[in-house]
Amino acid sequence: MKKKTTNQVEERKVRSDKKTRVNPSLDANTHEKLKKLAISCDMTKTQLAAEILKMALNNESVIDWYQKKYNKDDSYRIILARINGELHYS
Repeated sequence: MKKKTTNQVEERKVRSDKKTRVNPSLDANTHEKLKKLAISCDMTKTQLAAEILKMALNNESVIDWYQKKYNKDDSYRIILARINGELHYS
């Protein structure tokens, strides 16, 4: 192990794959469907929920549907741009 001098401060590396926890509350029916699909796909419910969110948040039709249904203030409306096959929000 490398010794530090009194003036050196070791900086921690920032992980590029760091996850942020989101903990939605699901009704019983949605939870049961998620559980069954997760078992069918040999995944945990958390892994499957993350995959579903990734798919939805990168789907122009889904974003458009939610914005048409729930967006009340056009100044917050997300403008989508597909650049090199990747969906970007602005």
